[in-house]
Formats: sequence, structure tokens, C-alpha cells
Amino acid sequence: MNLKKQIKLNSDNASSTKHILVALLLFFLPFVGIFCAIVSVDNFKNYNSPYWFTFIFGIIGLIIALFISRKIKPYIVLNNKMIDSYDNLKILFIIGFIGFTLLIAQKLNSKLSVLEKCESTIVLQKIFHKGGFRRPEKNILIVNINGENQKIISERKYWENISVGQLAKVCVYKSYIGFDSLELLEEK
Repeated sequence: MNLKKQIKLNSDNASSTKHILVALLLFFLPFVGIFCAIVSVDNFKNYNSPYWFTFIFGIIGLIIALFISRKIKPYIVLNNKMIDSYDNLKILFIIGFIGFTLLIAQKLNSKLSVLEKCESTIVLQKIFHKGGFRRPEKNILIVNINGENQKIISERKYWENISVGQLAKVCVYKSYIGFDSLELLEEK
């Protein structure tokens, strides 16, 4: 059955409840997806490769969203006018789904990570990046772990209370999917 006939059938059988549900889903999905992305980014800020994590799982989310959006098109498109604007609806769906994918991947990575060690290490340097328009404030501590200087983004209150030369308790987590992370124990 071609898409025009499927849409005619959907339009004839669609109740006003279905119209409302589709509209609400497509309206709220991008906002929920953006919220999920913000939560996940805040949680993976101390990964060794946060940009690669975002890129890889963002692309995975994009591919899955494109596949799903193609499969659900006959059920979402309720009239001929929606055929022309389906690409806009698909973009909203993709934005939401990428956010979901990032949050699920971050949670999965956390569950698959094992504590390798916790050690007290000296704070070598403190760096403050002032926030501004579209740029968050960053409170960075530089510590030496396994002979390498590592940066850890901390909460402002913790960053203000610790000095260069003081000990910070840092835990190293190894992940089975390759996105290792660091965590400040005193921040919990």
C-alpha cells in the first residue's frame, strides 16, 4: 500500500485523541531530549574523552532515529499537509532521540565502569573559566594520576575550599566500553 493510501486510511480512522497525542509527542519530545542531553553532559564531564563520547553516541542516536522515523511515518502522518512538513517533524524527533541516546549511553557506561582505584593526590593547579553567554563556568583542578596530569571539573564550592598543594581524593573508573572517568570523592 502506498503512503498516500495509508495516510487516507489513517486520516479516516484517526480520532481527535490520536491527533492530540501525536501533537503532544512531537511538541514535548525535543524538550525532553534536550533535558536528557543536558543531564548526560553534566554527568560525563570528567570522562577521559567526553567529545568522542558525545560524537559516537550522538551519531548512533541519529542513525537509530532516522531508521525509526522512517518506520513510524505512516502512523504519524495523519493528513496530506503533514506529508510536506514531515521533515520538520522528523528533525524534532531526531533531536529528542539523540538526547535520549546520550543519557542512556552515559547511564550504561556508568553501570559498566568498575572502580580501579581511589587515591589521595596533590592538587597541582586550579583553573577558573568564567561563564558567559552559551558558555558554562568551569572550575578545574589539575592533579597527577599515574604520572600524568589530569584535569577534573569540580563543583564551585569544592573548588573554592581546596588550595594548590592540598590533597584531593580522586577515584579512577575503568569502563568496558572505553570511556574511563575520574571522580572527586569529597564532592559526593
